[in-house]
Amino acid sequence: MERILHAYLGFTLIWAINVSTIFRSSWAGDDWPISQTPYWIQWRYGGLSIWNVWTEALFWNDQWMKGAGRFYPLTWIESRFAFSYLRELWQYKLYQVVMLFAAGILITIICFLFTRSHTFTIFALASLSITLQFRRDFDPHIGFAVMLPSLLIKIFTATILSYFAGKASKKSVGVSFGVLSGIMYFAAMSTYEFGFLLFPMLVIAFLFGRAKETTNEQSRNFYLSWIITLRFFPVIVAWVGYGLYVFAYLRPRASAISGSYVLGISWSSIEVFLSQALMGLPLISLRFVDLRFSPFSILVGLLLILICRTSFKTIFNGKKDNNFQIRGERIESQQNEQRTSLLLLFSASMILSPGFMMAMQPSWWNRADLMHPYLGVMITEFGTAILIAIILEQLIGKYIKASFAKKKNL
Repeated sequence: MERILHAYLGFTLIWAINVSTIFRSSWAGDDWPISQTPYWIQWRYGGLSIWNVWTEALFWNDQWMKGAGRFYPLTWIESRFAFSYLRELWQYKLYQVVMLFAAGILITIICFLFTRSHTFTIFALASLSITLQFRRDFDPHIGFAVMLPSLLIKIFTATILSYFAGKASKKSVGVSFGVLSGIMYFAAMSTYEFGFLLFPMLVIAFLFGRAKETTNEQSRNFYLSWIITLRFFPVIVAWVGYGLYVFAYLRPRASAISGSYVLGISWSSIEVFLSQALMGLPLISLRFVDLRFSPFSILVGLLLILICRTSFKTIFNGKKDNNFQIRGERIESQQNEQRTSLLLLFSASMILSPGFMMAMQPSWWNRADLMHPYLGVMITEFGTAILIAIILEQLIGKYIKASFAKKKNL
């Protein structure tokens, strides 16, 4: 257990170092005008107070509801309060770092809940540090008032609650978790409408929870009745309710919808979709100018490599018994087809949804490519980290299995 703890600490440190590079940035994207919020409020209302900040946030939310048919009040509320009371650049950057770091920790918790495998979870945590990439335009890690990290924190929290809604042995407890998951999911969609497309994540989490309570024979198949249940009903209500309110009520009545929100489809949609699906791959955003490393960056890079080597060594350097176990985890269980299939679906829902959204928007047909993604790229990065963890676990599992088979034959 001590080796596992060291591995977690090592890769958590690497994750912290990666997200801390946010401190190198200044106001970015639409952070620059929004950072003037407290002075605007003082001029408009005569002073800065909690009530005035709240009023200003709801005013802009109301304007976007009427004009663009969009409903994301929590972004307005969170950003206005953040910029009103975090006026120093270092304060706001610390806020960004903490939010992105928390999102990474939450996805790590999800990986362990789904698999009960320290190996897979550590692989996911390690992979997240290489899929995270800062970009020169539309970068969601440092711009847009922490909207994407806030969305992911809410989505991941709702996912965890959905898992426990399915896993709870008592129906009343499961329904309670379902209600909390539905509330958190509605909050996620109210932070950024993109959360509407991430509904499959909650479905898969619920199925993972239900799978833990079934027999081996039952777990071979999933049934629709597993989802159409009182435990998961609050999540469905949140999803359908938000969709009807925004897309059936607000959007048709909007008076000034931007061309960016006009939907369409053409052959260009395929190219956009495929290009955005690759956005989470390690080094995909690397450009030639990025190869100009400073002595300090080289030292940091060597430090990260050393930590990686030490962390992986602590996982696989222990003694392995004849029952083919790693830290008490059976490889057969880790490679369970049902679990792997669900993990692939969970990963795919994050990897493919940004490209799907952009492929349906003509405004992106001649703009999106391998160097020009949009906000959803952060979600793709998290999904790609899980995909890489799946691949690594399968490869390591087969390698160890072959090693034991070879020793047994000898």
